[in-house]
Amino acid sequence: MPEEQIIDITKVSDKGQVVIPKAVRDRLGMTEGSKLIVIATDDAVILQKIELVGGRMRIREIVDKVRSIKERLALGKGN
Repeated sequence: MPEEQIIDITKVSDKGQVVIPKAVRDRLGMTEGSKLIVIATDDAVILQKIELVGGRMRIREIVDKVRSIKERLALGKGN
């Protein structure tokens, strides 16, 4: 059974920094110094832990996954 998605809110500081919520860091095993790939689409910024990309998931697949999540969230707003 897939794990439940974590949805949270954060903000960008005046230095452009973003705090990744603790629940997300814990789930992904992120610690100080963890490296992320930053992908910008027309309307989203995607952060992907580098260790999870290693041949298992290509950038296009990541973007498609985010679009799918976005569509499901949009459908949920209509209810």
